[in-house]
Amino acid sequence: MADSDPFECRLNFLALLEKLNASQHSIQKVANYAVRHRNLAEDLYSCLLEQLDKASINARVNIVYVLDAIFAISHKVRFKGYHDLTRKDLPRIIETVVPNDAKGSVNIGNTRKILDNWRRRSYFDSETIDQVEKPLLDREAAAAGSSQTAGEGGFSKEDMLRRMEEDRERHKRFREEVWIRSAEESVDAEFQQLWESTEPLVPETDYEVMMLQNMLRLPHYAWHMMLEQRTMATNNSNGVAPSPSPQQPPQPSSSPATPS
Repeated sequence: MADSDPFECRLNFLALLEKLNASQHSIQKVANYAVRHRNLAEDLYSCLLEQLDKASINARVNIVYVLDAIFAISHKVRFKGYHDLTRKDLPRIIETVVPNDAKGSVNIGNTRKILDNWRRRSYFDSETIDQVEKPLLDREAAAAGSSQTAGEGGFSKEDMLRRMEEDRERHKRFREEVWIRSAEESVDAEFQQLWESTEPLVPETDYEVMMLQNMLRLPHYAWHMMLEQRTMATNNSNGVAPSPSPQQPPQPSSSPATPS
């Protein structure tokens, strides 16, 4: 390759980072270059950190999206060099992207989406993600009770509108990939993920709720009989005596009286 020289490759990569914006084309261009020259992963990774330190608040979150794209492409070519390099610096990276001030708070939402994606795709173990995500959760909780607005944090109306447009652009790939599963997953991986994230069944209450919902949707089916049987079975198992049936008033005879 014409730019296989380490020094030239580094200069070209820095030039791409300086032109980086929120568009998927720009993010993918940087990520593809990094993976194509993965034999220089350490050099290119150091360029990412260098650019991260001097970038603006809005530009820093773009670099995190670049890392996310690098991980996705690296996974396809079975290369873990960028994952390993990032793992040891992850706390520093997150602290730089989300500094502990009013301006840094605007990056919390995007950063948490990235971390959730990394957890879901097992790029890093849950303990590592939890460690860097906890301060963000604490700050979100604190911000929920604060009346401070983005404008008070130093953002103009134009800044806010530009940021909203950039966020829409950055989220495009997440919306496109939401249904994509890894080819290396087992056939029941998606089921297992849903199973583990679903709350356990509570027979004492959940069955009745399900049957009541069924009665709303299929009112002509004999759900009421199943509901009564289920209620009786639950009462019997709990040692509750069944309620006595109410006395029915005597019905008048339908046959005519016989004259004496």
